[in-house]
Amino acid sequence: MREARVRPKEFWIKGKRINSDRHKAAIKRQVEKTIKQEIKYVSSFFPYNIEKFHNRSLLYFQSIFLTQDLAENCFSKDEKAAAAKNGGSAALKDPDPAGMRTKLVNLIVGVELLSIGTAFHDFKASGSSLDLRDSSREIEKEYTLDLLFGDIFYSRAVIFLLRYGDHGVFDRILAALKELHESRLKLHQKIRDLLKEDREPSNLDMDTEHLIKANKLLDISLDISFNIFCKNTGRNEKARYSGLTSHIILLRTYDELLKYLKSLKGNPSAEKVSAYLASKKNFTDSKLSDIISESDSGPFRTRVNTLIESLNK
Repeated sequence: MREARVRPKEFWIKGKRINSDRHKAAIKRQVEKTIKQEIKYVSSFFPYNIEKFHNRSLLYFQSIFLTQDLAENCFSKDEKAAAAKNGGSAALKDPDPAGMRTKLVNLIVGVELLSIGTAFHDFKASGSSLDLRDSSREIEKEYTLDLLFGDIFYSRAVIFLLRYGDHGVFDRILAALKELHESRLKLHQKIRDLLKEDREPSNLDMDTEHLIKANKLLDISLDISFNIFCKNTGRNEKARYSGLTSHIILLRTYDELLKYLKSLKGNPSAEKVSAYLASKKNFTDSKLSDIISESDSGPFRTRVNTLIESLNK
């Protein structure tokens, strides 16, 4: 008896059928290689431990490929008709795999390098507690180096984002970066005000917009994922995906604020605010689990859970 052929996982990009596993594996290898080269290049300027600012889980690579397993359900009617016309489950040869891979590699590398620059500008990735009132030469040196290396990675990121070739996406990503920094500064200042005036932590609930924008880069990459793989899907599916991603972003922001509070040493009110943020994080995590469990796609659930595990690495 002849064994049944296992249909390869595929998706469509701009009317082209792509083998998803080969496509993703090839892109990941190139992204890892390129980022390694970039880190080596920037490290040659000064002996500084840059690796600790890099998320080895490739968070933005994962976020941009998040909806890949939903692609089958996101086909437009025209795409489904084209697939049926070409033999249904029979795979087509990738028409331009190299060109599509190159574009996505440039996009992902650009966003990953931006995330490294953001980590440098956060002043917390190194584990030090930066207090601008401390004028010691050691703190000042670290502060200056972090800013310098952050700017270098931003400049390198721009090169790859321009190579992606979509100026609309480029503008959105740069705007997201600006909103990210502004929102983090406002949230950090609000926390300091809460601690200084001993006000209720629930005041942070009024800043939902800033809580989301504090991770606007992740928000944009998740949205790009949907536009690449599921552009033609319906309004209800888009709303469900938006609810999912907003919870993922909030989860990351709450965790970052908890780390920020931990860096503010010697403030007794910090424990109360930390406890409140921890409860908000746990609630968000629970809601997110409920949303994930409602997904019809097992591979998609696995991909989301892997992304969540990578948030804090």
